[in-house]
Amino acid sequence: MLIAASALTVFLAVSTILPFLPLAHGIVRVGDFPRQQSLATALFVVAASLLLGAEGAAWRVIQIALLAVALVQLWFILPFTPIWRRQSADFDPATDKGEALKLLASNVKMSNDRFGELESEIRKWDPHIFVLMEVDQRWRDALSELLSSYPTVVDQTQDNSYGMILASKFALYDTVVECLLTDGVPSIVTTVTTPEGQRFRLYSIHPEPPVPHRGTEGRDGETALVALRVKDETLPVLVTGDLNDVAWSGTTERFRRISRLLDPRIGRKVFSTFDARFPLIRWPLDHLFHSAEFRLEAMHRLPACGSDHFPVLFELVLCPDEDAESEPEQANGDDLSRARELVGEAKKRDEDAIGTDWEG
Repeated sequence: MLIAASALTVFLAVSTILPFLPLAHGIVRVGDFPRQQSLATALFVVAASLLLGAEGAAWRVIQIALLAVALVQLWFILPFTPIWRRQSADFDPATDKGEALKLLASNVKMSNDRFGELESEIRKWDPHIFVLMEVDQRWRDALSELLSSYPTVVDQTQDNSYGMILASKFALYDTVVECLLTDGVPSIVTTVTTPEGQRFRLYSIHPEPPVPHRGTEGRDGETALVALRVKDETLPVLVTGDLNDVAWSGTTERFRRISRLLDPRIGRKVFSTFDARFPLIRWPLDHLFHSAEFRLEAMHRLPACGSDHFPVLFELVLCPDEDAESEPEQANGDDLSRARELVGEAKKRDEDAIGTDWEG
């Protein structure tokens, strides 16, 4: 038992330390993901050792090391619990005047064929805007009737696990579909105009996932590039999508500092959305960030519809004035220089997008 506990402690300690290294590589960055699982495992082993009466210097070292691991993991997770101060302001109908917006986002998983289940969820919630990722022609055909009920559809169907469709009941202008840094990995950027004439910018993105054998320059560079663009926007902004990164990572924190966008999960809940198939292995990969003109009414993790991601739905109100419970930290020169460095590194790559062969 001592040998097994020692090996597990070393593993947890290493995986906890690795993400602090300033290296854009999957073997380093994946340590950001299972913080909840590492916390639970560390506390379980400590509790089990105490209950079983494990004694001796070796066990004390293990217990102290595991408690240190647990404290580090708690530091990252606690902001995404109700004990933390919220960033996003709640919508108050007594004082806030604005327009309601329901936005649904879903990574459908290209090989998934449970089309009807997702369509039923979309029809049930009737969002003003929905964004689908990993859509191929099968998905486009299966949802054709639903899509025809939306006045504006931006269709970037692809068969490489990076297809994207954006459907909107609101008018869209200045819509651009572009591969920001990686060929075959599109993003949709558009200006949305509400029925009452308010406008905001919407970024729908789906960067590459981290894998142990490849660098994360594509994902990190794309997130950094979007942050640099958002910080110069003059209209309110929403950024949504499967960012293939967890809410508490250094990359995501830098994104918030540079973009000055708010995370509605902070001060509320972790909101884990992947992996929908395995209850014990989940983390928050599907995101929505917003500028302070948006108030939060509710956010929902919808039932799994055959994908490895849960669909998510955010109910927001766009108001003419800014308001926030708290704001991200201010970006400093190091943040900006690191973001530009990541963009530069991503541009230099000559690699196929990660995961294009996973669903073949």
